[in-house]
Amino acid sequence: MKKPSIRIFDVAFNLLAEIDNYESLQFTQRFYRAGEFEMHISLDKAHVDKLQKDNFILINNQAHKNGIIQSRQIEQDAKGIDVLVIKGPTLGGVLDRRVTVTDSYDRVRGPAETVLKHYINNHMINPVDANRKIPFVKNAPNMGRGRETPWQTRYEPLNKITQEIAEFCDIGWRFDLSTKEKKAIFDVIQGRNLSVDQDGPRVIFSREYDNIESQSYVDSDNNYKNVGYAGGKGEDEDRLVLSVGTGTGFNRREVFIDCSSAADAAELVELGNQKLSDHKIIRTFNGMMLNTGSFIFERDWDLGDIVTTQDPKWSLTMNSRITEVKEIYEPASRIEIALGDEIPTITQFVKNLRIDVKRSG
Repeated sequence: MKKPSIRIFDVAFNLLAEIDNYESLQFTQRFYRAGEFEMHISLDKAHVDKLQKDNFILINNQAHKNGIIQSRQIEQDAKGIDVLVIKGPTLGGVLDRRVTVTDSYDRVRGPAETVLKHYINNHMINPVDANRKIPFVKNAPNMGRGRETPWQTRYEPLNKITQEIAEFCDIGWRFDLSTKEKKAIFDVIQGRNLSVDQDGPRVIFSREYDNIESQSYVDSDNNYKNVGYAGGKGEDEDRLVLSVGTGTGFNRREVFIDCSSAADAAELVELGNQKLSDHKIIRTFNGMMLNTGSFIFERDWDLGDIVTTQDPKWSLTMNSRITEVKEIYEPASRIEIALGDEIPTITQFVKNLRIDVKRSG
């Protein structure tokens, strides 16, 4: 793969420099949440002084391949060369700077795109408190795409809410860096169905086709629950508790779900189903793509597409969405992908636990 150029902009979207002689670059896109990047470059090279915190990068002049520099580190490599390491999230990382500030619950119902753009508008573009506004953030026109859903939030991290909505409705999102408008434009992405279970173009990743290697597969029920007891308002015997989900006998897996913010019984069921979806079966596949020419990245397949993964030796056939793509530009450049569900980390589990305890308290 050809090493892409990197343009550097300040927060006013002024072009500061363009570089392509860095030592390495890793750029990760994700479907349901912000991605990230990491770049290494010798300290004595031109324009390194422009790689400052809060500046933006634009990779290969592609609007969706962008980042915010949030970390700078200088280290000495094995040859005694001083190297600058910069890291940060894609522009979607700006969501980490806001919580859903509201006196009462911020409630909305509609297609996933409408719900997502509602929260971006209320907490970044046109917030009640003008100090919370980020002038360069803009919503793309609302096309009403995605699954119909109600949502509610109050004093929660905005990046957490957008991820939960995206995962529940199976719709992606991203920020494009528009140098023409000098804006970070938020929009949803849906992806294509390229699996073998449809009649159009198909993409199959398999060792038999010599287009993937270093693969791993996880199928885990560790956090799986299929029946939830959603607890609404009230205390002790006066608290309304309704059952959501289905399951019988040995296959029934139960969990209590705190839904005390629900306004009525109908909302209690909706909120219970949303929270029950957090306890799904985790099924994920990771692999390194081989550049055999059979399927070309960004031409034949891309982030968000549903593709087929096959491995007869593992008795595996999996139709799943590409949820992560990592581009690695080093002496041995490569692309790594992840399909299916993201495996929760201990840190994510503890964060969610703390939020749930706070809600119930």
